[in-house]
Amino acid sequence: MDINLLDRILHAMDTAASTRNLVPELPKGVRPIHVRVLDALTRTCDDTGCSRVSDIGDALGMRMPNVTRAIREMTDMGVLKKTASPVDGRVVLIRATPLGEEYIDRYIVGVRQRIERELADTVNMDDIESMISPIDAIAAAVSRACGK
Repeated sequence: MDINLLDRILHAMDTAASTRNLVPELPKGVRPIHVRVLDALTRTCDDTGCSRVSDIGDALGMRMPNVTRAIREMTDMGVLKKTASPVDGRVVLIRATPLGEEYIDRYIVGVRQRIERELADTVNMDDIESMISPIDAIAAAVSRACGK
């Protein structure tokens, strides 16, 4: 493989990874994992706005202790509220508080809508679809090559 091509691949991967840093600055104490939990909540909640902790963990592909820790932090910050399921008291349900809803609107819905609009205006959707699989394959190859 041409060394210039490898440099361009690694540069493109760095550029792709750095796009996460372009989202609006988070409020003090709010970490990117908190936004990811809110995003997972929006994708897994039922019609009452609640989601099970395990569903959030599954959506994030994270281990339960890490999800539980993030949810506890967010509950302490007043972003999430925990309740017992009315059907099964052993099941913990999570819902966004008004502050959590504000964060969802600002950091998830608003950002997504602006990105989707910009992508639709500037990038061919077929190009977007065709880049995802190669990026995943490149990341896996680099990870294997580096022993990670």
